[in-house]
Amino acid sequence: MDLIEDRKRVLVYFQEKGIMVTKTALDLILDSSMGELLPKMVTQEVLDAGYLTENDVLKLIRKPERRKMDFEVYIPDIKAHSSVEDFQEMFTDRYERLKKIIVQSAEMRGTYTIKSAKKTQGKVKIVGMVSEVSTTKNGHKRLLLEDLDDSLIVFLLKGKGMNNELILEDEVLGVVGSISNTGKDPVLFADEVIRPDIPYKMIDEQKKDPVFVASLSDIHVGSKTFRENDFMKMVSWIKSSSEEASQLKYLILSGDVVDGIGVYPGQDKDLEILNPYEQYEKLAEYVNIIPEDVNIFIMPGNHDIVRLAEPQPVFSQKIKNFFNDNVTLLPNPYNLVLENKNVLVYHGMSLNDMIELVPGASYASVGSSIEELLKRRHLAPVYGGKTPIIPSKRDYHVIEQVPDIFITGHIHSFSQGNYRGVRYINASTWQSQTDYQKMMNFSPNPSIMTLFDLNSKTQIIKDFKES
Repeated sequence: MDLIEDRKRVLVYFQEKGIMVTKTALDLILDSSMGELLPKMVTQEVLDAGYLTENDVLKLIRKPERRKMDFEVYIPDIKAHSSVEDFQEMFTDRYERLKKIIVQSAEMRGTYTIKSAKKTQGKVKIVGMVSEVSTTKNGHKRLLLEDLDDSLIVFLLKGKGMNNELILEDEVLGVVGSISNTGKDPVLFADEVIRPDIPYKMIDEQKKDPVFVASLSDIHVGSKTFRENDFMKMVSWIKSSSEEASQLKYLILSGDVVDGIGVYPGQDKDLEILNPYEQYEKLAEYVNIIPEDVNIFIMPGNHDIVRLAEPQPVFSQKIKNFFNDNVTLLPNPYNLVLENKNVLVYHGMSLNDMIELVPGASYASVGSSIEELLKRRHLAPVYGGKTPIIPSKRDYHVIEQVPDIFITGHIHSFSQGNYRGVRYINASTWQSQTDYQKMMNFSPNPSIMTLFDLNSKTQIIKDFKES
């Protein structure tokens, strides 16, 4: 086609196709000598709208800027068959890393080992892992606290108001109190409980253009209740290159991206696609039309075809091959470093346990449970509940790096908050209410995308539910 560079010929070209051209779009075409690209601007979207905008033109010159990602994806060193020694190594790693955090606080300077504390009179500071929690007949809370060499009974007295302290088995905490040797064995009467906790931090407000990371979870492709229209509406929004969409650089899918099969009895009756690999192929069809300058991260959850026990490894190469090169597969959990910010991503199976243990928590209001995980600096502080764990030499659930953003999912609830400067989100599902949820009288709030600006405290909620 000959170059069409003058204003009149450009306008006539589009008028013949029933398309109006905005002034800014026309100026951009002429200034950039884009005559040869005119046919590519006549997309079905433009024909349906009946006009061409500046954003429509920019799509053709918006070059994908693939950013070099400076991170490694680990494959956890997990054995298929675990021994008592393997569990001991994992709990030892948990204790030592969380103790290191606790003793750095001003309140815990001069910490004793339990063995040395038992030989001391008066005030002491110790760090231990809770192995037993109970309540005495007088209403005091009784703990058995262990370190690597010894154990000690600790009382949280009702009269001091400490009996209401939420103490979980297997959490690591510091205790400040007084040793008593009046009984058969020494005991500690606590004055204060010190947790690893998140230090207060300010959210950076940088004078830079926004760089958004978006959070999705529990998409459940393959299920009859997958909200395909909502999901495609979201994908179309990303492709639209509107101002916010053009500033989206990272997209995180935090588990249960397909519905799987055999997850619960009779699941096959709820599936639109029975073959789980075909479910991933269908997911890839949606994901692969997202612009390539968006870096996409996909994590497994309990519905995905990796092992159920956490930490979960990345998907197989067979699944990876379905996706474009801008897709990176993550294990569960994982700490992403994006633009020098820590984005901690966890599918969230342990929230089932926390909702039962945290007073006032529910599936509709999960924020308090998320905050209790952050206080304990551990993603699954209670062992032996509803969260299957495979032991390894390193406890991958310890929150060693303080996150700037914390993303969970799993329970199909939408909840957001800020704990001591850590922005957190329980990401929305993309599945309608299931029969199980009806039985539990729980209604999810689906089809919501959350965008976090990595350069400021700006947070945007995009609701894609069909009206």
